[in-house]
Amino acid sequence: MNVYLSNSTSNRGTPIAVDAMQSSSNGDVVLAHLIEPALVNQNMPLADSCDATAGDSGVIEGYSLRAYRVPTSGLYKAGVSVLGESAEAYGGRAIHLEGVNGSSNHGDSGGPLIVNGQIVGVCSTGDSTDPGSDIHTGSNYANLTDSRQWITDVTGV
Repeated sequence: MNVYLSNSTSNRGTPIAVDAMQSSSNGDVVLAHLIEPALVNQNMPLADSCDATAGDSGVIEGYSLRAYRVPTSGLYKAGVSVLGESAEAYGGRAIHLEGVNGSSNHGDSGGPLIVNGQIVGVCSTGDSTDPGSDIHTGSNYANLTDSRQWITDVTGV
């Protein structure tokens, strides 16, 4: 597995190999250890808690497939609306979303859900195996704040 770090919407950046992964006991959350250090000039803060409720707005990002499994040409962002709470792939707590002007698709797993300028979740599952061109398809983002203490314990951040 490789991780790509970039601030570009058209260039994923240079791949950095992952040499170890550790899973949270709180669901579909994994930390990847990189084989070499990666310098990050700026990162988005991880929320301490998630108070997102039905009707709240957020943004999702990813390099997933486009409609009808067409490969992506860059990083895409979509506005989403929170529908409520749900379960993610491993039964942990998730935030259920509906696309406003786009939705998650294959390849977005692990991508962020940003609410109020903070990361609150990571992409886990979609309500449809292939949303086609339905920009309003629902998805479930693992509630990352449930793993906040574990992340701090493992990374020191």
